[in-house]
Amino acid sequence: MKWFKKNKEEPSKGGNRKLSEEQKSAREEAKKLAEKAAEDAKAAAAEKAQKARDKATRSSAENRAKVVKEQAKKDKETNSTGKIVRDIISGRFLTEEGMLEHIPYLFFVCVLFLINISLGYVFENVGRDKAKTKRQLEEVNSEYKTLMSDLEARLQQSRVETATKDLGLDLIQPNKQPFLLEENADE
Repeated sequence: MKWFKKNKEEPSKGGNRKLSEEQKSAREEAKKLAEKAAEDAKAAAAEKAQKARDKATRSSAENRAKVVKEQAKKDKETNSTGKIVRDIISGRFLTEEGMLEHIPYLFFVCVLFLINISLGYVFENVGRDKAKTKRQLEEVNSEYKTLMSDLEARLQQSRVETATKDLGLDLIQPNKQPFLLEENADE
């Protein structure tokens, strides 16, 4: 309600308000700019329509040729890497003048590639030899453990006694503790 009362309290000026000279000139400038923009848009539309009419009046063969040329021109402008790839595939880059200066560098790069490939084969063979040696070492270790366990079994006291009896030797185990012999200084 406050806003309603506020409007009633203000004296009404009655009628339209008057514009200052600056405001009038600004409106005139805005109108001129709008008219100019409209004329520019009309001119652009007319130019576009004229191009469309020109395309329609040309024969189809001429039209296709022109479209192909325009498309090729656009492709060349937008796709510079495609040209490089085509030159490399076709071999045209080898016939350029600057290429002769780079031949030693290209040979050097080729040699590096060959060395890299040969090192790959060498390291592969070394890996195979290493695996083969590791398998052989495991076999020798297992054989060593087997032989050591057989030897330990043969060296047990009970087995030594039975082996000597079979040979005809009779070993008797002592029942008493061993004693030390004294050494005589006279002898």
